[in-house]
Amino acid sequence: MSTYKTQGIIIKRSHFGEANLLLDIYTKEYGKIQATARSARKARGKLKGHLEIFLLADLILAHGRNFDIITNSTVKENFLNFRNNLKISLGAYYALELTNKMTIQHHKDERVFELLWEELHFLDYLAEKVDIGRCGIAEVIKKYYLSLLLFQINILYLSGFSPEMNKCVLCSEKISSERNYFSFNLGGILDKKCKSKDVSAIEVSDNAIKLVRLFSMKKADKQNYKVSLDENFEKLGRIKIDDKLIQKTVVIMNKFVEYNLDRKIEGFRFLI
Repeated sequence: MSTYKTQGIIIKRSHFGEANLLLDIYTKEYGKIQATARSARKARGKLKGHLEIFLLADLILAHGRNFDIITNSTVKENFLNFRNNLKISLGAYYALELTNKMTIQHHKDERVFELLWEELHFLDYLAEKVDIGRCGIAEVIKKYYLSLLLFQINILYLSGFSPEMNKCVLCSEKISSERNYFSFNLGGILDKKCKSKDVSAIEVSDNAIKLVRLFSMKKADKQNYKVSLDENFEKLGRIKIDDKLIQKTVVIMNKFVEYNLDRKIEGFRFLI
């Protein structure tokens, strides 16, 4: 069997047969793939411990009939800090679930890989700051929810579901500071005079709209996406905004994700 190499993040794993694993992996070179790892659940299996959830690994795979087969895995990053912090690890699981449900197999997009890696890296950094007492709990929680919001907005954009936040989705007039509403059905903001066209639209504050706009990456092309992403993560420590507003905005974006997928994001119920 021919083999190939790739670097990937383990986003889901499940039992497959008596001692094997079935893994969903988001790779840098091939997008999302599914692969099996033979005997990986055996106590003495050579891959045991090298294919845990969250791991960033260098992988060697052999082409198979139904699934490719992982023949070797070398751990590059294990994100140990947030593994020992329940709250932050739940956010990491949420990012993995969003990635898995909002991407299709074998559609390569290095921006998705970079986004997921940056989110896991940032959450690991937060957990480390908490562990060594360099960051207060309130500050960590704020950065935690801001990073989740940043991730939501970007995975929506990269999946083709980015909400319209600059103009009314019906009349196309620029959004003013008057009362505005978010329409899940129409995919963005409705102004006051168009609200009647969607009775299910919910009122959304000016600050929430500004917050979503702040993390929008629509103007970043593939060449400068990572630079823009780095800049956005650096902003998280400088944003002065109410914690409740951040969480409410995270809730709205998750509902928008679920509306577009027509399915629940199970991990979200543990976040707010």
